[in-house]
Amino acid sequence: MNNMLLSPEFWFIIGIPITFLLGSLAHFAYDWSGKSVIVGIFTPVNESIWEHLKLSTYPTFIWYILGILIFRDKVNLYIWAICSVISVITSCIVITCFFYTYTGALGIQSLFLDIFSLFLGLSIAQCLSLHIYKYATLIMLHFYLSIIIGSLIIICFTLFTFLPPKLPIFMDPITKQYGIH
Repeated sequence: MNNMLLSPEFWFIIGIPITFLLGSLAHFAYDWSGKSVIVGIFTPVNESIWEHLKLSTYPTFIWYILGILIFRDKVNLYIWAICSVISVITSCIVITCFFYTYTGALGIQSLFLDIFSLFLGLSIAQCLSLHIYKYATLIMLHFYLSIIIGSLIIICFTLFTFLPPKLPIFMDPITKQYGIH
């Protein structure tokens, strides 16, 4: 039993509730910090969908980095990096699609569904990443692409915190403003 708890495979599954908890706490971190610009790079600065994707993105990257430190002798760094980026992309897609389905298509406004979308996105992302970790045949090109894509994700979240495009996904539905305000 102890071996299972310290396995890389278990890390994916236990990552669901832990990244969910980290993401939930991160929702409030910008306000708790006194609206620190540095904290705002990693946490939502408004109520836009884009900013809320940080709730899955940064906890997931942190979780995978911590996993590398713990399992450095048990995992392949290249596959682990690929899984982290796939997990981030998947959670962002699931959260966005789920949100726009219940708000846009069905006209439902629900805090419960907002919170559930984070849990759903993280769950699907971690399960997919575990499957890839266990079964995919990956090559170095995949690793290089994941590093480029992961870097672009971080750059975009940082840049669009300060200079968001004037698109609905970036607009705070409460204040009707974009970016930090």
